[in-house]
Amino acid sequence: MTPSDTTERAAVVVYMLLDEFHRTLTTPKTEDEITLGIVLGTAMYCDEKVGPFRAQRLMEHAPGIVLKTDAYVPDTLAARFAPVLQALGEHLQSLASPQKVVPAEGAVTAA
Repeated sequence: MTPSDTTERAAVVVYMLLDEFHRTLTTPKTEDEITLGIVLGTAMYCDEKVGPFRAQRLMEHAPGIVLKTDAYVPDTLAARFAPVLQALGEHLQSLASPQKVVPAEGAVTAA
């Protein structure tokens, strides 16, 4: 990958980000729902940013582009992005977890 290859860099970052979201949000019972949510969110983003007709055209060509170029994320490149995206995933996971509220010292609580 060359430093000026914007499309490939963007694709790698998005792939790694989606992979981390999927890992963080998925449970054995929700894997398909999370995957569908990612696909829906991607379609919504494309629809808003490039318009429905261009988005449809881009999505129709995406599988061919992936197959033609043998697209994948090399392990060395994934390792560069992993620490930041894993930290983001852990942060999102902590937001989704129920928070235990500890009363402040001296606070009056209902029994």
